[in-house]
Amino acid sequence: MIFVLGATGKVGRHLVPALLDAGTGVRALTRDPAKARIDPRAEVVRGDLDTSDLPALLAGADRVFVLTQGHNTDREAAVAQAAAQAGVSHLVKLSTTGVHFGQKDAITRAHAEAERAIREAGPAWTILRPGAFMDNRFAWIGSIREEDTVYVTETDPPSALIHVRDIAAVATLVLTTSGHEGATYELTGGEALTTAQQVAALADAIGRPLKYVEETESAAKDRLIRTYGWPPKAVDGLFALKRESAPHERVVFDTVERLLGRPPHTFAAWARENASAYHHQE
Repeated sequence: MIFVLGATGKVGRHLVPALLDAGTGVRALTRDPAKARIDPRAEVVRGDLDTSDLPALLAGADRVFVLTQGHNTDREAAVAQAAAQAGVSHLVKLSTTGVHFGQKDAITRAHAEAERAIREAGPAWTILRPGAFMDNRFAWIGSIREEDTVYVTETDPPSALIHVRDIAAVATLVLTTSGHEGATYELTGGEALTTAQQVAALADAIGRPLKYVEETESAAKDRLIRTYGWPPKAVDGLFALKRESAPHERVVFDTVERLLGRPPHTFAAWARENASAYHHQE
C-alpha cells in the first residue's frame, strides 16, 4: 500500500492513477473526500496533518509519497517520524532543484530542512527535485483570455520547464520498483525555452497571435498585487525565489529520459493539451 500526500495537487492528481495503473494499492489523504475527485479505485481517507492521528493514517502503508501544502517542514518531519514508527519501508519526498543549487530563498530552505528530516527518519528514502512546472504558465490565462497578451518580467530567464506528468511518472517508478533507495533525482524538461519561445508555442497551440510584453520587476509586482490581490509580502517572496533560481532555470538534467527510457514531454505538447484553457470566455 502506498500512502499519498498531496493527492489532489498538480503532481498528485497524475500520481494516484499512475500508481493504480501500475497495480499498487493507494491510500490518498484529503481534507474533504466529497470534493477531492480522487480516482475511485483509491482508498480515500479524510485527514489533516495538523490534527489527525498520523500513525492510524499510516497503518498498513509500506511506502509514502511526501508532499505537504506550503512545503511545511514540521509537518513533513512529523510524517517521517510517524512513518518510521508505523513500519513504513520507503519515503519519497518531492522537493525542488533549488536545494541542488544551494538557493537560500524561504521555499528552498524549507525543502532542504524537510529533506534532512526524511533522510534522518529511518526508512529508506528517495528525493525528487523537479524544476519549474509547465503548469506555472496557467498564470497567463487571465491576460490571454482578456487581452491576447502575456506579461513577463524582463529578467525572466530561459527555463527547462517540466510537465507534471513526467514528475508523476518518475515518482511512480521510484515507488513501485527497487534500486532507488538513497537516490536524489533532479528533474527538468528536455530543453530550456525563453519566455518568448513559450508564448510562441502557446500562440501556435491556441491558434491566434499573442502579444508579448516585458515589464520591470516593479511593474510586475504592482500588477500581481492589483490583479490578484496578493499581499505584498507574498509577491516579494515570489520574486526572491525568481531571483535565486534565475541562473539555474536553464540547466537541463537528463534524469527523466534516463529513468523512463523516453524523452520528457515538450512544452509545445503541454500547450496543445491545455489550449482550451486560454480560449476567450463568451
